[in-house]
Amino acid sequence: MPVYVQKIESACRALVPGFTCVAVLRKNGLLRQIDKDLLFNTTDLISAYGVSKVAYVRDNQAEENEIPSININQHSYVPVHCASNFNEAEAILDGIPPVVMSLNRLALPKKIANIRMN
Repeated sequence: MPVYVQKIESACRALVPGFTCVAVLRKNGLLRQIDKDLLFNTTDLISAYGVSKVAYVRDNQAEENEIPSININQHSYVPVHCASNFNEAEAILDGIPPVVMSLNRLALPKKIANIRMN
Protein backbone atom coordinates (compact mmCIF):
# COMPACT_ATOMS: atom_id res chain seq x y z
CA MET A 1 0.00 0.00 0.00
CA PRO A 2 2.76 2.57 0.76
CA VAL A 3 4.12 2.16 -2.79
CA TYR A 4 0.65 2.81 -4.23
CA VAL A 5 0.28 5.99 -2.18
CA GLN A 6 3.79 7.17 -3.15
CA LYS A 7 2.99 6.68 -6.85
CA ILE A 8 -0.25 8.65 -6.55
CA GLU A 9 1.45 11.45 -4.61
CA SER A 10 4.35 11.61 -7.06
CA ALA A 11 1.98 11.86 -10.03
CA CYS A 12 -0.12 14.53 -8.32
CA ARG A 13 2.94 16.65 -7.42
CA ALA A 14 3.81 16.83 -11.12
CA LEU A 15 0.42 18.37 -11.94
CA VAL A 16 -0.86 21.91 -11.57
CA PRO A 17 -3.67 22.19 -8.98
CA GLY A 18 -7.03 22.15 -10.72
CA PHE A 19 -6.24 19.02 -12.73
CA THR A 20 -8.93 16.44 -13.46
CA CYS A 21 -8.78 12.67 -13.13
CA VAL A 22 -10.31 9.75 -15.04
CA ALA A 23 -10.18 6.37 -13.32
CA VAL A 24 -11.26 3.24 -15.18
CA LEU A 25 -12.73 0.54 -12.96
CA ARG A 26 -11.95 -2.63 -14.88
CA LYS A 27 -13.28 -5.17 -12.41
CA ASN A 28 -16.87 -6.31 -12.27
CA GLY A 29 -17.87 -3.49 -9.97
CA LEU A 30 -16.72 -2.76 -6.46
CA LEU A 31 -17.61 -5.98 -4.78
CA ARG A 32 -15.35 -5.93 -1.74
CA GLN A 33 -15.38 -3.28 0.97
CA ILE A 34 -11.60 -2.98 0.69
CA ASP A 35 -12.02 -1.92 -2.98
CA LYS A 36 -14.59 0.71 -2.02
CA ASP A 37 -12.34 2.00 0.76
CA LEU A 38 -9.39 2.24 -1.61
CA LEU A 39 -11.52 4.21 -4.08
CA PHE A 40 -12.72 6.61 -1.36
CA ASN A 41 -9.22 7.06 0.07
CA THR A 42 -7.65 7.62 -3.34
CA THR A 43 -10.27 10.25 -4.12
CA ASP A 44 -9.48 12.00 -0.84
CA LEU A 45 -5.73 11.78 -1.51
CA ILE A 46 -5.92 13.36 -4.96
CA SER A 47 -8.31 16.02 -3.67
CA ALA A 48 -5.60 17.04 -1.19
CA TYR A 49 -3.29 17.61 -4.17
CA GLY A 50 -5.75 19.86 -5.99
CA VAL A 51 -7.89 17.72 -8.28
CA SER A 52 -10.92 19.73 -9.41
CA LYS A 53 -13.15 16.92 -10.74
CA VAL A 54 -13.03 13.14 -10.93
CA ALA A 55 -14.77 10.80 -13.37
CA TYR A 56 -15.00 7.07 -12.84
CA VAL A 57 -15.53 4.88 -15.89
CA ARG A 58 -17.19 1.58 -15.19
CA ASP A 59 -16.30 -1.45 -17.22
CA ASN A 60 -19.14 -2.51 -19.52
CA GLN A 61 -19.49 -5.67 -17.45
CA ALA A 62 -19.97 -3.77 -14.20
CA GLU A 63 -23.45 -2.87 -13.13
CA GLU A 64 -24.19 0.85 -13.21
CA ASN A 65 -25.37 0.90 -9.61
CA GLU A 66 -22.19 -0.76 -8.35
CA ILE A 67 -20.17 2.45 -8.58
CA PRO A 68 -21.18 4.20 -5.38
CA SER A 69 -21.31 7.70 -6.92
CA ILE A 70 -23.73 9.08 -4.34
CA ASN A 71 -21.60 7.79 -1.46
CA ILE A 72 -18.40 9.06 -3.08
CA ASN A 73 -19.91 12.52 -3.52
CA GLN A 74 -21.04 12.55 0.10
CA HIS A 75 -17.55 11.64 1.33
CA SER A 76 -15.48 13.52 -1.22
CA TYR A 77 -14.22 17.08 -1.25
CA VAL A 78 -14.51 17.26 -5.04
CA PRO A 79 -17.25 16.52 -7.58
CA VAL A 80 -17.24 12.87 -8.68
CA HIS A 81 -19.01 11.75 -11.85
CA CYS A 82 -19.62 8.33 -13.35
CA ALA A 83 -19.39 7.60 -17.05
CA SER A 84 -19.91 4.55 -19.24
CA ASN A 85 -16.78 5.09 -21.35
CA PHE A 86 -13.55 7.08 -21.46
CA ASN A 87 -14.78 9.63 -24.04
CA GLU A 88 -17.87 10.37 -21.97
CA ALA A 89 -15.70 10.83 -18.88
CA GLU A 90 -13.40 13.28 -20.67
CA ALA A 91 -16.41 15.23 -21.98
CA ILE A 92 -17.84 15.47 -18.45
CA LEU A 93 -14.53 16.73 -17.09
CA ASP A 94 -14.21 19.22 -19.96
CA GLY A 95 -17.69 20.55 -19.14
CA ILE A 96 -19.19 19.44 -22.45
CA PRO A 97 -22.90 18.69 -22.04
CA PRO A 98 -24.05 15.21 -23.02
CA VAL A 99 -25.23 14.80 -26.61
CA VAL A 100 -29.00 14.51 -26.88
CA MET A 101 -30.43 13.02 -30.03
CA SER A 102 -33.05 15.06 -31.81
CA LEU A 103 -36.59 13.74 -31.51
CA ASN A 104 -36.81 13.98 -35.31
CA ARG A 105 -34.02 11.43 -35.62
CA LEU A 106 -35.89 9.08 -33.31
CA ALA A 107 -39.19 9.30 -35.23
CA LEU A 108 -40.09 6.58 -37.69
CA PRO A 109 -39.85 7.45 -41.38
CA LYS A 110 -43.27 8.40 -42.83
CA LYS A 111 -43.52 5.28 -45.04
CA ILE A 112 -42.99 2.96 -42.11
CA ALA A 113 -45.28 5.00 -39.85
CA ASN A 114 -48.09 4.89 -42.45
CA ILE A 115 -47.72 1.14 -42.95
CA ARG A 116 -47.86 0.43 -39.22
CA MET A 117 -50.90 2.66 -38.69
CA ASN A 118 -52.95 0.96 -41.41
